[in-house]
Amino acid sequence: MCNTGSKGSKDLSTKPQIDWDRIESFIGYGRHDAPVVFIGMEEGLASDQDLEEDLIRRSTYDPVIELQGGARKGQRTWRAMCDLMLRREGIIDLSSGKRNEYQAKKLGIANGDTLLTELLPYPHNKATDWLYSPYGRYSNRDEYLKGMLPKRIAMLRDLIQQFRREIIVCYGKERWDHYKKLFEGTPWRKQGLFEIADDKGTRIVLAPHFSGRAFNTNEQLAEMARVALGN
Repeated sequence: MCNTGSKGSKDLSTKPQIDWDRIESFIGYGRHDAPVVFIGMEEGLASDQDLEEDLIRRSTYDPVIELQGGARKGQRTWRAMCDLMLRREGIIDLSSGKRNEYQAKKLGIANGDTLLTELLPYPHNKATDWLYSPYGRYSNRDEYLKGMLPKRIAMLRDLIQQFRREIIVCYGKERWDHYKKLFEGTPWRKQGLFEIADDKGTRIVLAPHFSGRAFNTNEQLAEMARVALGN
């Protein structure tokens, strides 16, 4: 339940730049009908102090946009995504340079093969944080999960089913139960660190978080690719 009238909340009438409906309906980065979909729990935030600026910027986003291109530094979560996509293209002699090049030029672009999305639309650096009650939004994370998750699950489930998907990878083991709600009725099976399912030609993978120790080495990355590609 949204707490829009709580004591100490900011006057939303003074914040016309923040479009909560647009923020809450944002899908992600890349191509909406991409064959490969990566689903996380929520985006990170560069700094808690930059939250309002970030929200104002997000209020201008279309439902699906491109990641900004250019020579981006390697980012750990994107590293695992790029590794899988390169192996999907048949490239196995991988290096950080090749992953960074894929990240800069191909990951999350409009004419590429990926869609990067999140179950939840409000960015945070830590799942234990809650930064939005001063804006008159949900007063705590539990209310947020209760109110927002069903809407987002329905939205993403519909989007996933609209197009043929080759691979869907949901990462962050603590949220596997939430991810499974995107694929109700799908039987899951354990494979190493992963749970996998196959649904009408789509390989679905539940993985540990890409930023964790499960993906420290090239062999660990290769194992995820074997699972996702069915090799």
